[in-house]
Amino acid sequence: MSTTTEAAGAIVYRWRTAATARTPDDATKLPLSDDEVHEVMGNIELCLVHRPKYTDWSWPKGKVEENESLYHTAVREVGEETGIAIALDSFLRVVEYPLNREGGKLRKGNISGNKRVSFWMAHILPSRDAERRKLTFGPVHEPDLNEIDDVRWVSANEARHMLSHSTDRDVLDEFTDRVQEGALHSRIIFIVRHSKAESRKTWLGEDSDRPLMPRGAAAAYAIGRELACFDPTLVVSSPWLRCIDTIRPFSLQSRLHIHEDERLTESSYETSPDDTLASMNEVIEESIRLRKNSIVCTHRPLLGGIFDLVRALCVSTSLAKRLPTKSPYIPTGHGVALSVVNASEGPRIIDIQKVIPIVY
Repeated sequence: MSTTTEAAGAIVYRWRTAATARTPDDATKLPLSDDEVHEVMGNIELCLVHRPKYTDWSWPKGKVEENESLYHTAVREVGEETGIAIALDSFLRVVEYPLNREGGKLRKGNISGNKRVSFWMAHILPSRDAERRKLTFGPVHEPDLNEIDDVRWVSANEARHMLSHSTDRDVLDEFTDRVQEGALHSRIIFIVRHSKAESRKTWLGEDSDRPLMPRGAAAAYAIGRELACFDPTLVVSSPWLRCIDTIRPFSLQSRLHIHEDERLTESSYETSPDDTLASMNEVIEESIRLRKNSIVCTHRPLLGGIFDLVRALCVSTSLAKRLPTKSPYIPTGHGVALSVVNASEGPRIIDIQKVIPIVY
C-alpha cells in the first residue's frame, strides 16, 4: 500500500520598503485589478532556499514531526531552514508528488509513496514578538547548512525564473490570487469554543464556575501551540471559567491580557443576542484598526448566531459553506481561523481554516 509523507511550508514575503505597505486603515476595493496586483507584487520580496542535496531552489518546507500539526510544521520548518521567525496568514494550496521525484529528478533505489506539502502565506515576526512567542510555540533549531546552503530574497518575477519545480510555480500562482483578494493586509480572527467542561448534571455550583475536565485542560494547552503559529495578540473571552481556562495557558505563556466580555456568555446571548453579535463586530473592527490577529473564546449556543454573521461576510458561497450550520458547530476545544480583509464595502472574509488541538 502506498504511503503519503505529510509536509508543510510557506511563501514568506516582506515589503521592499515601509512606504510601499498600505496603512491598516485604508479600505480597498476588492478584488484588486490586474494592474493593482502587478504593482503590489512589484513592491514585495519572496524568500527562496537552495538545497545542495538536490541543487534546487524552492520554498522553505519540511516534514511533519510526530504529534505536530501542519501549521506548526510550516512555522518550525521555515525557522529551521532560514532562521526567520514567521506567522502564518491565509492558506494557499496542497501539492503532491512521488517521493522518488524529490528534487525534480528520478531517484534510484526502492523509494515508494508520495509527498504531500501544504503551503501558507507568511510574514516575518518582529524580533520582540518572536521572543514573546517562544514559550508557547516551542523550540526551533538553528539552520542546518547541509540542508540549506543559501537563502535569498527576490522579486516575484525572479522567483518564478529561479524556482526549479513547476509545482512551486503553481504555489506562486495561488499566492498571486490571494494578493488579488487583499490577503497581504488580512487579519486572522479565531473563534474558539471552550474546552470540555464538567457536565451540567454533575456540577453543583454556578454554571459560570463550571471548570474544565482534565482532558479539556489538555486540549486548552494544546490549542495554544496552534494559535501561536498565527501570533494573535488581542484575546477576548467570555468571563465564565471554562472559557477563561481554555485560553489562559496561551495568554499566560504569551504574556497577553485576556479582555473579558460579558456579552460572550450564554446568559447574555439568551437575553440579548444582538449584543453578542455587536461584540463580535467590534473584535473584527479592532483587529483591522489595530492590525492585530485576535482570539474570541465563547460557548456552543452562541456559535450559531456568530457563524451566521460570519457567513454574511464571506466573499463566496462556497467559502461560507465551510462553516457548519448545525449544533454543536465545532467540537469543544477546537476553533476556526478567519482571514479578514478591509474592503471598501466593509470587512470581508477570504479564507476559513480549522484549528484542532493535538492531544497525546
